[in-house]
Amino acid sequence: MTNKCNSPSPDGISSSNANHGSALMQQHRKELVGFLGMSLEAICQTKSLDEVESIVLKVVEHSTDPVETTILIAQVSRLAEFIEIIPCSLSTIETGCGVESSVSQMTKDMKARLVHRKRKLSCLKEELSRLGDEGMKLEVKIQQLSARKAELIGKRNLIVVELEKANEEASKELEDFTKQCDEDKLKIDGRLKAKERVAQSNASWKLFKENLGW
Repeated sequence: MTNKCNSPSPDGISSSNANHGSALMQQHRKELVGFLGMSLEAICQTKSLDEVESIVLKVVEHSTDPVETTILIAQVSRLAEFIEIIPCSLSTIETGCGVESSVSQMTKDMKARLVHRKRKLSCLKEELSRLGDEGMKLEVKIQQLSARKAELIGKRNLIVVELEKANEEASKELEDFTKQCDEDKLKIDGRLKAKERVAQSNASWKLFKENLGW
């Protein structure tokens, strides 16, 4: 015989199952609340999106609240989108952060290079201006020197003409002097010869007187 006193009644089994289901439901709700307090990024980083979807489906399965069930069912489709979108979006964000960081560094480097180039251009412009001013001063000086050179050449040409004239005059004077000297020499020679002839004549005259005995 079966001991009916020791066999659980159907109502007892149903009550036990209900209590167990309620406890399990509360556990799922608690877990879901914990995930709802997290951001989707944090859930994705812990690789728990699939787990959240599983918990939501379990809560939907055991929920007796139509409004809650409707909201959770709508959220299941959203979770499917999140599972597809969030990892890719986070990867894109991470890549974008790397690019942004790289762009930021490149921008800083470019700004530094631009500042350096700006300073260099400023120095080059100042140097160009200085060289331009110096070139203008040199050009004025060159013009002054050219004018001075032309003046000196003119004076030199005048002096050359005067020198040639002076040389010609000196040559003429020397020629005249030489000619005069030659003439004077001839005259002196003639005078000496004349004096000699006079002396000889006087000697002959005196000898003539002596010969006469007068």
